[in-house]
Amino acid sequence: MKMKKRYFFTLIVIILITTPLIAYSLTLEEEKKYGTQIYNEIARSTTINNDPYISMHIRRIKERLESVVNMPFNIVVTVIDSPTMDAFATIGGFVYITTGLIAQCEKEDELAGVIAHEFAHIYRRHIAKRYEKEKYINIGMLSSIFLAMLAHDPKAQEAIMATGIASGQSLSLKYSREDEDEADRFGSKFADSAGFGGFGIAEFLKKLRLSGGDKSIPQYLLTHPYHEERIIKLEGLWRERKTIPDSPLFPFIVTRAKIASTIRGYQSDDIWIGRFQKNTDDQAAAYGAYLVYLKKGQTKDALDAVYSIKSPVKELLYGEALTATGKFKDAIEILKYIRPDCDWYPISKIYLARAYEGVGEREMALNEWAGLLKYGNSYPEIYYRYGMLSGRMGMEAKGFEYLGRYYLVLGRLDLAKTNIEKAISRYGINSNEAKELMPLLDSIKKK
Repeated sequence: MKMKKRYFFTLIVIILITTPLIAYSLTLEEEKKYGTQIYNEIARSTTINNDPYISMHIRRIKERLESVVNMPFNIVVTVIDSPTMDAFATIGGFVYITTGLIAQCEKEDELAGVIAHEFAHIYRRHIAKRYEKEKYINIGMLSSIFLAMLAHDPKAQEAIMATGIASGQSLSLKYSREDEDEADRFGSKFADSAGFGGFGIAEFLKKLRLSGGDKSIPQYLLTHPYHEERIIKLEGLWRERKTIPDSPLFPFIVTRAKIASTIRGYQSDDIWIGRFQKNTDDQAAAYGAYLVYLKKGQTKDALDAVYSIKSPVKELLYGEALTATGKFKDAIEILKYIRPDCDWYPISKIYLARAYEGVGEREMALNEWAGLLKYGNSYPEIYYRYGMLSGRMGMEAKGFEYLGRYYLVLGRLDLAKTNIEKAISRYGINSNEAKELMPLLDSIKKK
C-alpha cells in the first residue's frame, strides 16, 4: 500500500510539473486560487483526519482566533493524519497541522499558539511575498514539497521529492528570521487576544528543542527555524505567563491524536491499557484504554474504562462509547440532554445523529445532520452522512448535492463535479436550488 501511494505521489508531481505560475505580484484572488490548487493536491494525496473531536476542536480554536483579527481570507485549517510533527500555511489562507504535532501538545495554549503563528504568516503575507520573489514557480513543485514534509517514511519523502525538488532548488520554504520574529509577535498577540495567552508557541518550541536531541530534528523546526532566538524574544515579550485553563475536552483530544499513531504501530496498544490498570484515576489513560479496547472488540472493558472517567465531558465520552458499541437507545438518552452552551455540543450532535440512524429513526437523524451542515467544511463526514441519508429517503437531488460537497472538501474534483451535475439535473435546471449550485459547479470546472 505504501509503495502504491508513493508512486501515486510521484505521478502527481510529474503531471503538475507542467503547470507553471508566474509569480510577480499576486492579487488576493490569485493567492486564493493557487492556495486552493495546492489544497486539492494535498487533500487527494494524503489522509485528512476524520476524527470529529479533533476536527471540531480545531475549528473552535480557529473561530476564536478569527474573532480577534481581520484576516485577508477565510481561513481553512486542515488536519492531516501523520505522525510527523509539523504545521504550515500556504497562500490563500490555508493552514495545515498534523496529528503528530497535536499529540505533542500538553496544554491547549501550545496548540493555539502554533495555529496563531500560522495565522500571522498569512496575515503578514510572508508566504505570498516569498513566492513573488521566486518569479517563476509551479504548483506541482510546491505540492511535492508539502507532501514530502508530511511523509513520515524517509523513502516516501525521497520518492515524492525526486521530481519536484530538482527543479526548485532555489525555493526555500524556511522562513527568514524577520518573518519568524514577526509571526511570533503577531501570533502571540492574536492568541492572547483570543483568550489563550501569548506564551503557548514559546512553550511548544521549548518542548521540540528538548525532544529533538542529537538524533533527529522535528519537522516543525525545519520549516520554522531559529527556535532558540525565538524563545528568548518571546520570553522577553511575555514576561508574565497567564494561567489559562484548558478546555475540559482537551486532554481527550490529545489522547485521540496519540491513539492515531498507536494504531499505525508507532506505540504499543498495551501502553494505554497498562497505564490505566496502574492508575485508574488517570483520565487520559482511561480514555486511551477505552479506544484500544474498542479497537480490539472488547466491548465490556471499553465501556467500563470510559465509565470510570470523572470529567465534565463524561456524558459526551460515554454517549460516544455507547454509540460505538451499538447501544444506540442508551446513547440517545444521554446525548440528547447535553446543553447547547457546552464547547462539545456539536460533537455530541454528531454521535446523536449516528445513534438515531442506528435505531432506524431516519427523520430524527436527518434533522440532526441538517443542523450540523455549517460544520461540514471542518468535518466533511457530515456532508456525506446527510447526502447518503437524503438519498435513501428519496431526496435524490439533495443527496447528490451533499455528496458533491463532500468530495469537494476532499479535493476529489471529478466526483464533486459529477455529483453536483446530477443534483442540478434532479432539482431541474430552472429551479432555485439549481441556480444556487451553478456558480459552485462553474468554480469546480475552473479548478
